[in-house]
Amino acid sequence: MVKAIRNTVMALTFVGVAGSNMFWNFMNDYIACGLALAASVTAGFCVERVFIERSRREMIRLHGADWHSAEDRQPGA
Repeated sequence: MVKAIRNTVMALTFVGVAGSNMFWNFMNDYIACGLALAASVTAGFCVERVFIERSRREMIRLHGADWHSAEDRQPGA
């Protein structure tokens, strides 16, 4: 589900940025395509990050604040 939402957001962002350049002709088409690609990848990472943070908050709510303390421990220390 997360992958589908991320891909949808990425596609809509790409179409939005590239489409706005097509309608208003702001800049060179190659630059606009690169900008649209960069914006869509950034939007995809942001959506993934939102889901990760949401999962982290849910785990803290269910298991308490110490559930991730094992992540902080260094092996062999």
